[in-house]
Amino acid sequence: MNILYICPYYKPAYIYGGPVQCFSDTCEGLAELGAQVTVFTTNANGSSSLDVPLKMPANVDGVTVWYFPLALGGLSFFYSATLAKAVRSRISEFDLVVIAAPWGYPLIPAARACIRAQVPYVISTHGQLFPWALAKKRLKKRIYLELIARRFVDQAAAIHCTDPSEAEAVARLMFRSPIFVVPNPIRASSFSARRTKGDLRKRFNISNNAEIIMFLGRITRIKRPDIAVDVLGAAQSLGRDIHLVIVGPDEEGLMYQLQGQAQSLGCHDKLHFTGLLTKDEVISALSDAELLLMPSEVTENFGIAALEAMATGIPILVSEGVPVGRWAQAAGAGLVVASTREEFQQAAIELLSRPAQLREMGQRGQKLAREVFDVPIVASQLLDKYVSIIKDGGSTGASRQRGK
Repeated sequence: MNILYICPYYKPAYIYGGPVQCFSDTCEGLAELGAQVTVFTTNANGSSSLDVPLKMPANVDGVTVWYFPLALGGLSFFYSATLAKAVRSRISEFDLVVIAAPWGYPLIPAARACIRAQVPYVISTHGQLFPWALAKKRLKKRIYLELIARRFVDQAAAIHCTDPSEAEAVARLMFRSPIFVVPNPIRASSFSARRTKGDLRKRFNISNNAEIIMFLGRITRIKRPDIAVDVLGAAQSLGRDIHLVIVGPDEEGLMYQLQGQAQSLGCHDKLHFTGLLTKDEVISALSDAELLLMPSEVTENFGIAALEAMATGIPILVSEGVPVGRWAQAAGAGLVVASTREEFQQAAIELLSRPAQLREMGQRGQKLAREVFDVPIVASQLLDKYVSIIKDGGSTGASRQRGK
Protein backbone atom coordinates (compact mmCIF):
# COMPACT_ATOMS: atom_id res chain seq x y z
CA MET A 1 0.00 0.00 0.00
CA ASN A 2 1.28 3.45 -0.96
CA ILE A 3 0.20 6.01 1.65
CA LEU A 4 0.59 9.77 1.57
CA TYR A 5 0.50 11.38 5.02
CA ILE A 6 -0.09 15.14 5.05
CA CYS A 7 0.50 17.14 8.21
CA PRO A 8 1.29 20.80 8.95
CA TYR A 9 4.50 19.96 10.86
CA TYR A 10 6.71 16.95 11.44
CA LYS A 11 9.71 16.05 13.53
CA PRO A 12 12.01 17.59 14.58
CA ALA A 13 9.40 20.35 15.15
CA TYR A 14 8.90 19.21 18.75
CA ILE A 15 7.83 22.72 19.73
CA TYR A 16 4.29 21.59 18.78
CA GLY A 17 4.27 18.92 21.48
CA GLY A 18 2.80 15.42 21.42
CA PRO A 19 1.23 15.45 17.93
CA VAL A 20 4.68 15.65 16.31
CA GLN A 21 5.79 12.43 17.98
CA CYS A 22 2.45 10.80 17.13
CA PHE A 23 2.78 11.72 13.45
CA SER A 24 6.28 10.24 13.19
CA ASP A 25 5.58 7.13 15.28
CA THR A 26 2.50 6.41 13.16
CA CYS A 27 4.31 6.81 9.85
CA GLU A 28 7.32 4.81 10.96
CA GLY A 29 5.09 2.04 12.31
CA LEU A 30 3.21 1.78 9.02
CA ALA A 31 6.49 1.67 7.09
CA GLU A 32 7.79 -1.10 9.35
CA LEU A 33 4.72 -3.15 8.43
CA GLY A 34 5.60 -2.88 4.75
CA ALA A 35 3.56 0.12 3.66
CA GLN A 36 5.22 2.72 1.47
CA VAL A 37 4.80 5.94 3.41
CA THR A 38 5.47 9.42 2.09
CA VAL A 39 4.99 12.54 4.21
CA PHE A 40 4.21 15.99 2.84
CA THR A 41 4.71 18.63 5.51
CA THR A 42 6.10 22.14 6.06
CA ASN A 43 9.20 23.55 7.70
CA ALA A 44 7.10 25.09 10.48
CA ASN A 45 8.81 25.22 13.87
CA GLY A 46 6.95 27.74 16.00
CA SER A 47 8.36 31.23 15.56
CA SER A 48 11.26 29.87 13.49
CA SER A 49 11.71 27.39 10.64
CA LEU A 50 13.24 23.93 10.60
CA ASP A 51 16.74 23.66 9.20
CA VAL A 52 15.89 20.85 6.77
CA PRO A 53 16.21 20.23 3.02
CA LEU A 54 13.25 21.81 1.21
CA LYS A 55 11.29 20.51 -1.77
CA MET A 56 13.27 17.28 -1.94
CA PRO A 57 12.88 13.85 -0.33
CA ALA A 58 14.59 13.16 2.99
CA ASN A 59 14.81 9.80 4.71
CA VAL A 60 13.65 10.45 8.26
CA ASP A 61 13.91 7.22 10.24
CA GLY A 62 12.68 5.07 7.38
CA VAL A 63 10.00 7.44 6.11
CA THR A 64 10.29 9.58 2.97
CA VAL A 65 9.55 13.12 4.10
CA TRP A 66 9.16 16.17 1.89
CA TYR A 67 9.43 19.49 3.74
CA PHE A 68 7.89 22.44 1.93
CA PRO A 69 8.48 26.10 2.86
CA LEU A 70 5.75 28.11 4.50
CA ALA A 71 4.60 31.13 2.54
CA LEU A 72 3.31 34.45 3.88
CA GLY A 73 5.09 33.68 7.12
CA GLY A 74 2.81 30.68 7.56
CA LEU A 75 0.24 32.97 9.14
CA SER A 76 -2.67 31.46 7.25
CA PHE A 77 -3.13 27.97 8.70
CA PHE A 78 0.34 26.71 7.67
CA TYR A 79 -0.02 27.99 4.12
CA SER A 80 2.46 26.48 1.67
CA ALA A 81 1.95 26.97 -2.05
CA THR A 82 4.65 24.45 -2.96
CA LEU A 83 3.05 21.76 -0.79
CA ALA A 84 -0.27 22.36 -2.55
CA LYS A 85 1.43 22.11 -5.95
CA ALA A 86 3.12 18.83 -5.00
CA VAL A 87 -0.17 17.35 -3.82
CA ARG A 88 -1.95 18.28 -7.03
CA SER A 89 0.78 16.88 -9.27
CA ARG A 90 1.45 13.61 -7.41
CA ILE A 91 -1.83 12.58 -5.77
CA SER A 92 -2.54 9.78 -8.27
CA GLU A 93 0.62 7.95 -7.14
CA PHE A 94 -1.01 6.98 -3.84
CA ASP A 95 -3.59 4.41 -2.80
CA LEU A 96 -4.71 6.36 0.27
CA VAL A 97 -4.13 9.81 1.75
CA VAL A 98 -4.21 10.67 5.44
CA ILE A 99 -4.77 14.35 6.22
CA ALA A 100 -3.78 15.26 9.77
CA ALA A 101 -4.79 18.88 9.55
CA PRO A 102 -8.50 19.63 10.00
CA TRP A 103 -7.74 23.34 10.59
CA GLY A 104 -4.61 23.67 8.51
CA TYR A 105 -4.43 24.97 4.95
CA PRO A 106 -3.14 21.59 3.66
CA LEU A 107 -6.65 20.17 4.05
CA ILE A 108 -7.95 22.27 1.17
CA PRO A 109 -5.56 21.33 -1.69
CA ALA A 110 -5.19 17.77 -0.40
CA ALA A 111 -8.93 17.03 -0.23
CA ARG A 112 -9.60 18.74 -3.55
CA ALA A 113 -6.88 16.73 -5.26
CA CYS A 114 -8.12 13.46 -3.75
CA ILE A 115 -11.70 14.12 -4.83
CA ARG A 116 -10.60 15.04 -8.33
CA ALA A 117 -8.34 11.97 -8.69
CA GLN A 118 -10.79 9.69 -6.83
CA VAL A 119 -8.16 8.76 -4.24
CA PRO A 120 -9.71 7.89 -0.85
CA TYR A 121 -8.61 10.03 2.07
CA VAL A 122 -8.90 9.87 5.85
CA ILE A 123 -9.14 12.90 8.13
CA SER A 124 -7.15 12.40 11.32
CA THR A 125 -8.47 14.94 13.82
CA HIS A 126 -5.90 14.77 16.65
CA GLY A 127 -8.20 16.51 19.09
CA GLN A 128 -8.81 19.56 16.93
CA LEU A 129 -12.57 19.07 16.87
CA PHE A 130 -13.05 18.94 20.65
CA PRO A 131 -15.26 21.75 21.99
CA TRP A 132 -12.28 23.54 23.58
CA ALA A 133 -10.45 23.58 20.23
CA LEU A 134 -13.54 24.90 18.45
CA ALA A 135 -13.92 27.60 21.11
CA LYS A 136 -10.45 28.97 20.38
CA LYS A 137 -10.89 31.62 17.67
CA ARG A 138 -14.47 30.47 17.65
CA LEU A 139 -15.93 32.77 14.98
CA LYS A 140 -13.11 32.21 12.52
CA LYS A 141 -13.25 28.44 12.98
CA ARG A 142 -17.03 28.30 12.72
CA ILE A 143 -16.96 30.21 9.43
CA TYR A 144 -14.10 28.07 8.12
CA LEU A 145 -15.82 24.85 9.18
CA GLU A 146 -19.19 25.61 7.63
CA LEU A 147 -18.01 27.33 4.45
CA ILE A 148 -14.90 25.29 3.63
CA ALA A 149 -13.91 22.37 5.83
CA ARG A 150 -17.24 20.59 6.28
CA ARG A 151 -17.64 19.59 2.66
CA PHE A 152 -14.10 18.16 2.60
CA VAL A 153 -14.62 16.23 5.84
CA ASP A 154 -17.98 14.97 4.57
CA GLN A 155 -16.30 13.51 1.49
CA ALA A 156 -13.57 11.72 3.41
CA ALA A 157 -13.61 7.92 3.37
CA ALA A 158 -13.39 8.04 7.17
CA ILE A 159 -12.56 10.19 10.19
CA HIS A 160 -9.88 8.85 12.51
CA CYS A 161 -10.25 9.67 16.22
CA THR A 162 -7.81 8.52 18.89
CA ASP A 163 -10.22 8.16 21.80
CA PRO A 164 -13.93 7.36 22.31
CA SER A 165 -14.53 10.78 23.87
CA GLU A 166 -13.07 12.43 20.79
CA ALA A 167 -15.29 10.26 18.58
CA GLU A 168 -18.33 11.41 20.57
CA ALA A 169 -17.33 15.06 20.16
CA VAL A 170 -16.83 14.63 16.40
CA ALA A 171 -20.14 12.74 16.06
CA ARG A 172 -21.97 15.73 17.54
CA LEU A 173 -20.78 17.81 14.58
CA MET A 174 -22.90 15.61 12.28
CA PHE A 175 -20.36 14.87 9.55
CA ARG A 176 -21.39 12.32 6.94
CA SER A 177 -18.18 10.29 7.01
CA PRO A 178 -17.89 7.25 9.29
CA ILE A 179 -15.72 7.49 12.39
CA PHE A 180 -13.27 4.91 13.67
CA VAL A 181 -11.14 4.91 16.83
CA VAL A 182 -7.50 3.84 16.99
CA PRO A 183 -5.34 5.28 19.80
CA ASN A 184 -2.12 7.21 19.44
CA PRO A 185 1.02 5.06 19.46
CA ILE A 186 4.19 5.14 21.52
CA ARG A 187 7.55 3.38 21.26
CA ALA A 188 6.99 1.54 24.51
CA SER A 189 10.35 -0.24 24.40
CA SER A 190 12.30 3.02 24.17
CA PHE A 191 10.62 4.28 27.35
CA SER A 192 10.39 1.04 29.32
CA ALA A 193 14.17 0.59 29.45
CA ARG A 194 14.40 3.07 32.30
CA ARG A 195 17.62 5.03 32.62
CA THR A 196 19.60 5.09 35.82
CA LYS A 197 18.25 7.76 38.11
CA GLY A 198 20.38 10.79 38.66
CA ASP A 199 20.73 13.04 35.60
CA LEU A 200 17.89 15.34 36.61
CA ARG A 201 19.00 15.29 40.22
CA LYS A 202 22.53 16.30 39.29
CA ARG A 203 21.28 19.16 37.15
CA PHE A 204 19.24 20.68 39.98
CA ASN A 205 21.30 19.40 42.90
CA ILE A 206 18.42 17.25 44.16
CA SER A 207 19.33 14.60 46.73
CA ASN A 208 19.11 10.93 45.74
CA ASN A 209 16.80 10.46 48.71
CA ALA A 210 14.39 13.18 47.53
CA GLU A 211 11.16 12.45 45.66
CA ILE A 212 10.27 14.14 42.38
CA ILE A 213 6.82 14.87 41.01
CA MET A 214 6.71 16.08 37.44
CA PHE A 215 4.67 18.26 35.11
CA LEU A 216 5.44 17.42 31.47
CA GLY A 217 4.10 19.50 28.58
CA ARG A 218 3.85 22.97 27.16
CA ILE A 219 3.59 25.54 29.96
CA THR A 220 0.30 27.27 29.22
CA ARG A 221 -2.57 28.44 31.40
CA ILE A 222 -5.01 25.83 30.12
CA LYS A 223 -2.66 23.04 31.22
CA ARG A 224 -2.80 24.45 34.78
CA PRO A 225 0.83 24.26 35.94
CA ASP A 226 -0.31 26.39 38.88
CA ILE A 227 -2.20 23.37 40.23
CA ALA A 228 1.02 21.36 40.06
CA VAL A 229 2.74 24.06 42.14
CA ASP A 230 -0.11 23.90 44.66
CA VAL A 231 0.44 20.14 44.90
CA LEU A 232 4.11 20.80 45.61
CA GLY A 233 3.13 23.16 48.43
CA ALA A 234 0.70 20.66 49.91
CA ALA A 235 3.23 17.82 49.66
CA GLN A 236 5.54 19.63 52.08
CA SER A 237 3.12 18.58 54.82
CA LEU A 238 4.40 15.01 54.43
CA GLY A 239 7.67 16.08 56.02
CA ARG A 240 9.74 14.60 53.17
CA ASP A 241 12.09 16.15 50.62
CA ILE A 242 9.69 16.47 47.66
CA HIS A 243 10.45 18.49 44.51
CA LEU A 244 8.44 19.50 41.43
CA VAL A 245 10.16 19.54 38.05
CA ILE A 246 8.29 21.28 35.23
CA VAL A 247 9.42 19.96 31.85
CA GLY A 248 8.46 21.83 28.68
CA PRO A 249 8.65 25.14 26.85
CA ASP A 250 7.27 28.23 28.60
CA GLU A 251 4.95 29.41 25.83
CA GLU A 252 3.17 32.12 27.83
CA GLY A 253 5.95 33.43 30.06
CA LEU A 254 4.51 31.85 33.20
CA MET A 255 7.73 30.78 34.87
CA TYR A 256 8.17 33.86 37.04
CA GLN A 257 4.52 33.76 38.09
CA LEU A 258 4.86 30.11 39.09
CA GLN A 259 8.07 30.85 40.97
CA GLY A 260 6.25 33.60 42.85
CA GLN A 261 3.46 31.19 43.70
CA ALA A 262 6.00 28.68 45.06
CA GLN A 263 7.63 31.48 47.05
CA SER A 264 4.32 32.28 48.71
CA LEU A 265 3.88 28.60 49.58
CA GLY A 266 7.36 28.37 51.07
CA CYS A 267 8.67 25.84 48.56
CA HIS A 268 10.41 27.95 45.91
CA ASP A 269 13.66 25.99 46.39
CA LYS A 270 11.79 22.79 45.47
CA LEU A 271 10.54 24.04 42.07
CA HIS A 272 12.64 23.52 38.93
CA PHE A 273 12.22 24.22 35.20
CA THR A 274 14.02 22.33 32.43
CA GLY A 275 12.70 24.04 29.31
CA LEU A 276 12.13 22.02 26.13
CA LEU A 277 13.88 18.63 26.19
CA THR A 278 14.68 16.10 23.49
CA LYS A 279 12.99 12.70 23.54
CA ASP A 280 15.98 11.02 25.20
CA GLU A 281 16.18 13.80 27.77
CA VAL A 282 12.47 13.38 28.53
CA ILE A 283 12.95 9.65 29.10
CA SER A 284 15.88 10.36 31.38
CA ALA A 285 13.89 12.99 33.29
CA LEU A 286 10.91 10.67 33.75
CA SER A 287 13.22 8.03 35.15
CA ASP A 288 13.87 10.31 38.12
CA ALA A 289 10.19 10.90 38.88
CA GLU A 290 7.74 9.18 41.22
CA LEU A 291 4.51 10.70 39.89
CA LEU A 292 3.35 12.66 36.83
CA LEU A 293 0.76 15.43 37.15
CA MET A 294 -1.43 16.59 34.24
CA PRO A 295 -4.11 18.98 35.59
CA SER A 296 -5.25 20.32 32.19
CA GLU A 297 -8.55 22.18 32.43
CA VAL A 298 -9.56 21.36 28.84
CA THR A 299 -9.89 18.10 26.95
CA GLU A 300 -6.48 17.24 25.58
CA ASN A 301 -5.91 15.67 22.19
CA PHE A 302 -4.93 12.44 23.92
CA GLY A 303 -2.34 12.96 26.65
CA ILE A 304 0.92 11.76 25.11
CA ALA A 305 2.93 12.99 28.10
CA ALA A 306 0.87 10.74 30.36
CA LEU A 307 1.38 7.81 28.00
CA GLU A 308 5.14 8.44 27.99
CA ALA A 309 5.14 8.42 31.78
CA MET A 310 3.25 5.12 31.90
CA ALA A 311 5.64 3.56 29.40
CA THR A 312 8.50 4.64 31.65
CA GLY A 313 6.83 3.07 34.67
CA ILE A 314 5.59 6.29 36.27
CA PRO A 315 2.02 6.40 37.66
CA ILE A 316 -0.10 9.32 36.53
CA LEU A 317 -2.51 11.70 38.20
CA VAL A 318 -4.47 13.49 35.51
CA SER A 319 -7.57 15.59 35.05
CA GLU A 320 -10.76 14.50 33.36
CA GLY A 321 -9.52 16.35 30.28
CA VAL A 322 -6.77 13.81 29.59
CA PRO A 323 -8.37 10.97 27.57
CA VAL A 324 -5.63 8.39 28.11
CA GLY A 325 -6.27 8.74 31.82
CA ARG A 326 -9.41 6.61 31.45
CA TRP A 327 -7.33 3.72 30.14
CA ALA A 328 -4.83 4.23 32.97
CA GLN A 329 -7.45 4.33 35.70
CA ALA A 330 -9.18 1.22 34.37
CA ALA A 331 -5.84 -0.61 34.40
CA GLY A 332 -4.89 0.62 37.87
CA ALA A 333 -2.02 2.67 36.45
CA GLY A 334 -3.26 6.11 37.46
CA LEU A 335 -6.05 8.27 38.79
CA VAL A 336 -8.40 10.72 37.11
CA VAL A 337 -9.76 13.65 39.13
CA ALA A 338 -11.36 17.02 38.46
CA SER A 339 -9.05 19.84 37.41
CA THR A 340 -9.15 21.64 40.76
CA ARG A 341 -6.50 22.45 43.35
CA GLU A 342 -8.34 20.57 46.07
CA GLU A 343 -8.82 17.36 44.08
CA PHE A 344 -5.21 17.24 42.90
CA GLN A 345 -3.78 18.06 46.31
CA GLN A 346 -5.82 15.39 48.04
CA ALA A 347 -5.15 12.69 45.44
CA ALA A 348 -1.42 13.47 45.24
CA ILE A 349 -0.99 13.33 49.01
CA GLU A 350 -2.80 9.99 49.17
CA LEU A 351 -0.66 8.52 46.40
CA LEU A 352 2.63 9.84 47.76
CA SER A 353 1.71 8.39 51.15
CA ARG A 354 1.65 4.89 49.61
CA PRO A 355 4.97 4.35 47.80
CA ALA A 356 4.40 0.60 47.38
CA GLN A 357 1.10 1.28 45.60
CA LEU A 358 2.82 3.85 43.39
CA ARG A 359 5.36 1.26 42.27
CA GLU A 360 2.61 -1.22 41.46
CA MET A 361 0.72 1.41 39.47
CA GLY A 362 3.88 2.15 37.51
CA GLN A 363 4.28 -1.52 36.61
CA ARG A 364 0.68 -1.70 35.41
CA GLY A 365 1.25 1.40 33.29
CA GLN A 366 4.22 -0.20 31.54
CA LYS A 367 2.16 -3.30 30.82
CA LEU A 368 -0.67 -1.17 29.41
CA ALA A 369 1.71 0.78 27.17
CA ARG A 370 3.21 -2.43 25.77
CA GLU A 371 -0.07 -4.24 25.19
CA VAL A 372 -2.31 -1.44 23.90
CA PHE A 373 -0.31 1.55 22.69
CA ASP A 374 2.95 0.15 21.33
CA VAL A 375 3.70 1.31 17.77
CA PRO A 376 3.44 -2.12 16.05
CA ILE A 377 0.05 -2.78 17.66
CA VAL A 378 -1.44 0.60 16.77
CA ALA A 379 0.08 0.67 13.28
CA SER A 380 -1.38 -2.77 12.56
CA GLN A 381 -4.84 -1.57 13.59
CA LEU A 382 -4.51 1.48 11.35
CA LEU A 383 -3.28 -0.54 8.40
CA ASP A 384 -6.25 -2.89 8.76
CA LYS A 385 -8.58 0.14 8.65
CA TYR A 386 -6.82 1.52 5.59
CA VAL A 387 -6.98 -1.82 3.77
CA SER A 388 -10.68 -2.06 4.56
CA ILE A 389 -11.27 1.43 3.15
CA ILE A 390 -9.53 0.56 -0.10
CA LYS A 391 -11.37 -2.74 -0.40
CA ASP A 392 -14.60 -0.82 0.09
CA GLY A 393 -13.66 1.13 -2.99
CA GLY A 394 -12.68 4.22 -1.03
CA SER A 395 -16.21 5.59 -1.16
CA THR A 396 -16.64 8.96 0.48
CA GLY A 397 -19.00 9.88 3.25
CA ALA A 398 -21.04 11.94 0.82
CA SER A 399 -21.39 9.15 -1.74
CA ARG A 400 -22.43 6.65 0.95
CA GLN A 401 -25.03 9.08 2.19
CA ARG A 402 -26.45 9.44 -1.31
CA GLY A 403 -26.53 5.65 -1.67
CA LYS A 404 -28.83 5.17 1.33
